[in-house]
Amino acid sequence: MRGQEAVHRLRFGIDIDGTISQAPKHFKRLIDALVEDDHYVYIITGRDEGRRTETEEFLDSLCIDYHHLVMKPVDWAQTMPEWKVKAVRETNVQLMFDDEEPNCRAIQQQTPCLAAHVFPIPQHEAEIEELERISERRRRRK
Repeated sequence: MRGQEAVHRLRFGIDIDGTISQAPKHFKRLIDALVEDDHYVYIITGRDEGRRTETEEFLDSLCIDYHHLVMKPVDWAQTMPEWKVKAVRETNVQLMFDDEEPNCRAIQQQTPCLAAHVFPIPQHEAEIEELERISERRRRRK
């Protein structure tokens, strides 16, 4: 493919509660970069369909851009890890960000998707500012 640019769109899944909600600025930055690079972003949440309007408004208030919002059916009777596996399979997500280890473990064991377990994210403004300063210094070095 010499002289031609190969375009490969990746599919990312990102959880809301405990993930986006814990670090909205960081996930907004990540999602904006993914969308700008023409990748697909699925918000895959354990919130049920009955909360769609509330959830869309929440994401909108954070200025979170995405392609599809995938929500658990109201009558889902199985476990949350089973829901996340089903959603990942149906969307063909290749990388899923989630704060719950059981969800990540189930996704990794039952799908070809890589699951990134989001550890607790710094909540103190000073910690966040320090991480942003470190990131800025790294960008300048490049």
